[in-house]
Amino acid sequence: MNRMNRAILSIALLFSTSPLVYGQNAQSHSFKAKLEGVTVLKDIEADPYDAQVLSLEAPNPDGNIDKMKLQDAKQQSANMFPRKIVDAARTARKTTAAPSPIVAQNFVADSLTGIPPDNDMAISRGNKIVNVLNSRITVLDGNGGAMGKRIDLKSFSQPVGLNSLFNDYRYDPKVVYDAEADRYICVMLNSTNRNNYIVIGFTLSNDPEGAWSFYKFIGDYKNDTTWFDYPAIAITDEEIFLTGNKIKDNVSWQLGFSETVIYQINKQNGYDSAATLNYKIWDGINFDGRPIRNLFPVKAGWLPESNEQYFLSNRNFDVQNDTIFLVKVPGTIANGGNLTVQALKSPVAYGVPPNGRQPDTSVVLATNDGRVLGAYANAEEIQFVSTSIDTNTGSSAIYHGKISNYRTNPAVSHVHFITVDTLDFGYPNISFVGNGWGLNQSIITFNYTGPNDNPGLAAVMYDAKDYSDIVRIKTGEGSIKRLAGKEQRWGDYTGSQVDFNAYGSVWIVGIYGRADNQYGNWIAKLNSPVLGIKEELVVKDKGTVYPNPVNTYLSYSFTLEAETPMYFTIYDIQGRKVHELIAKKCKKGINLVQFNTASLPAGTYILKGVSAEGKDVMNERFVKQ
Repeated sequence: MNRMNRAILSIALLFSTSPLVYGQNAQSHSFKAKLEGVTVLKDIEADPYDAQVLSLEAPNPDGNIDKMKLQDAKQQSANMFPRKIVDAARTARKTTAAPSPIVAQNFVADSLTGIPPDNDMAISRGNKIVNVLNSRITVLDGNGGAMGKRIDLKSFSQPVGLNSLFNDYRYDPKVVYDAEADRYICVMLNSTNRNNYIVIGFTLSNDPEGAWSFYKFIGDYKNDTTWFDYPAIAITDEEIFLTGNKIKDNVSWQLGFSETVIYQINKQNGYDSAATLNYKIWDGINFDGRPIRNLFPVKAGWLPESNEQYFLSNRNFDVQNDTIFLVKVPGTIANGGNLTVQALKSPVAYGVPPNGRQPDTSVVLATNDGRVLGAYANAEEIQFVSTSIDTNTGSSAIYHGKISNYRTNPAVSHVHFITVDTLDFGYPNISFVGNGWGLNQSIITFNYTGPNDNPGLAAVMYDAKDYSDIVRIKTGEGSIKRLAGKEQRWGDYTGSQVDFNAYGSVWIVGIYGRADNQYGNWIAKLNSPVLGIKEELVVKDKGTVYPNPVNTYLSYSFTLEAETPMYFTIYDIQGRKVHELIAKKCKKGINLVQFNTASLPAGTYILKGVSAEGKDVMNERFVKQ
């Protein structure tokens, strides 16, 4: 892999001051959505011509009404922090740098494209990839990328209706894989203004080419002439959370943004294809009289550990600011609780990034604003990424932050800018890859471009102590030049997910510039180079299954010397898999797994527990009467 030297600005500070817990006016509203229908993906008949018309003046995220405000902020930033080449920064290397991520697989995600592609992906333990982009869904084999079913999003979500020839279209797709339930969830938007809806689909099995149940929510749920834009999703034990911005219809850019809202949705209703789907909407999420914009849901580092959901935001349109917002929804729809907002202080300010330079100087790539675009939580710490200006060089950089003790006494304890003066970076994402030394390790991925470098896809390893050199995952072949004007779309996001079959590995999807100046879509699997540092897993005290023989519920207790994700499976006496019981992150110390054996025929079985690294932790025989 080609590598680039990187400049480093890294600051680690601990704050003794407590964050502000704001008594804001957030409210929740309960709703039900009816089942619109079920479709089997593999049975959808594709249009043999697959004809599409792509607008070469596609709207920016949040609508064109905010474009002037963002341009003004970028111009102010450019005046304050002009671009400059800093030789020491460009050539800086640390002898203590972390080893670089290893590229295990990489291939074209989809040869077709949107403007921009808006790539996202999810991969199951069965190694089936669901790749979504504007405006298609594709199923791929995780071993090499062989393509299965590919269909446009509108045909895929046909059960929801919304089939007006001129007013209905699907865009901004997001997809997530629920490893505990072994299911997929896909979210997309339909149209804008009066025709705006949120469309959500749930698989009814672990086969993404099988049956999906579909529901829809109207964008203007308060009838206040606003529509829903820019979705982001994450899951907890029982629910899926969806955030987005409410944009006012047909008003000036100063008044366009209304607020950011949170949808809290019962995912089991969707998996069951229930006649009604229960959900709640949180709105009125403000701080100091100003709406908090672009709330990003924090995903679990590995598997969800509770029903709490945290969100991050910042003042993403500001030229410079140091506020990070931490928002919490404390429990399920049924359990209730109040949403809380805490304002934290970053030790280093962030600010709107400049647009990305390209070898073709007639065009630039839009970096959008400085919103949080990736985050995960693990072991009392949140790590997150956004795009920001590097004030030392005037280039577009990646802001990587850590929030320590996020549940009890949160503080932004670490900030690092991934930056190169001759390059511009954008649309980052981040995933957890290990807990060596008891500290969270991450792989950070992002798009890159520069006056001498065509747009491509890159990654950095953070080993909890230092950062690796930048690794080019996919090198660009040409500048991107699709729209009529100088500013070309570049995002609006990239995808990143842990590999639930390989602890320490992540799958990513992003874009690169093709030789024909169009968008290319690229998927890769990256491995952590320091996976072997993880604590050795030991079963300290081996337990016993009880009762044995068993009629109904069986229990098995065991003690671990290190926290680890575990997969529990039942096999018959011939070693054939009977049922995958559950995947769960097990804590250090005493754990108990229990399940109902009533559905098993009489006979002898084996309960097997395997760690995420594939190591057998338990192998216990039991008899079902």
